[in-house]
Amino acid sequence: MKTLSRHSLLGGALTIIFFMLFLYFNWKPSTTDLLIATPYFVIIYFLIFNIGQPDISKQMREFVHLGNEKVLIFPIFLIIILFSYLLIYGNTPFEGSAGLFVFLLLFPVLTFLAFKKTKIVWSDFVVLLLFLIPATIISFEGNTSLPYKGSGFGSIYKIVIILATVYAFGIVRKIQDIGFYPVFNLKFLGIAIFSWLSFLGFVYIVGFIFGFIASNPFESFSINGIPPAVKELIRVFIGTALFEELFFRGLIQNMLAKKIGQHGNWQKYWIVGFVLFLLLALITGYSLNKELFWFPSIITILLFLSAYFIEKKQVSVYGVYTALAITSIFFGLVHYHAGSIIFVGLASVAGWAYGYTYLKTKNVFYAALVHTLVNTCEFLFVLDGLK
Repeated sequence: MKTLSRHSLLGGALTIIFFMLFLYFNWKPSTTDLLIATPYFVIIYFLIFNIGQPDISKQMREFVHLGNEKVLIFPIFLIIILFSYLLIYGNTPFEGSAGLFVFLLLFPVLTFLAFKKTKIVWSDFVVLLLFLIPATIISFEGNTSLPYKGSGFGSIYKIVIILATVYAFGIVRKIQDIGFYPVFNLKFLGIAIFSWLSFLGFVYIVGFIFGFIASNPFESFSINGIPPAVKELIRVFIGTALFEELFFRGLIQNMLAKKIGQHGNWQKYWIVGFVLFLLLALITGYSLNKELFWFPSIITILLFLSAYFIEKKQVSVYGVYTALAITSIFFGLVHYHAGSIIFVGLASVAGWAYGYTYLKTKNVFYAALVHTLVNTCEFLFVLDGLK
């Protein structure tokens, strides 16, 4: 019980810190908007910082498995949070694709309730994709930003999706090692900084070859630019990094590593993954830039060979680097929408940096930290021209 209280205290302290930043960066909206946003902010951020804590998750698992109907309490609560926020501002949550939201949120919970498994099965990945893809497509009338006329602290919709995912997969499905909880650890911080700097070093090498290094990246820097930079860090961390790292590292990479470990033959997964993603990299490269079509393929070969040689030296845990390589290339290829062949390749390398951080820390928050640092240091390169 002491451990439970300590974790709740940490989550509460972080909620207070973020709330103070929230007030500092959102003084322009009306007092009414801030009064409306405050209880929503406190509730959802307290949940973000607490729901994945190991001891708290354990308590929630014990509660929801006392009776099937209890499993639905939390997702229904999240639906009420989002819908009430929209209705307060006169928006309807039932029009267009938004009308499917209730079914989307209940889908993974009801699926895991009906088909209880202990080991990782391929249907777990199917459920994840059937949940994730519609979640990125559904849009609500009006604004789900917090506060309604503010910016910088994510959208209630996206945070609800994050919380629903952690609940469905971590608590109902009982998948271990998702690592969705904040923890202060100097070793983990060192790993995150190392991953970030290693990525920057790689990009500089590639940048000099292809000529997209900014000649004077700090030219426009000023002291007055620090508050906006902090706000941007928060926006990227909550709105982009935490969301993507939960799905790609906490779930896909994590579940794939467990699946390979269960099979006991990482070489088979390595071969299939290498052939499949090399083919996809060739197709992606050819469709984006026929002159540089080979770039994503070179990155694919580099990452898979790295995984192969590391796996060969592993003593006890096999498959984790194969899962890392597969997830990294997959992460890079989904950035096809950026329209740049260089950007797709660099996103794969960044995916390795995020995945390596997660692998060494078993914590999504540190992977998200690296993701945030990478996304917000684009001023060092002329990456906008690559997108």
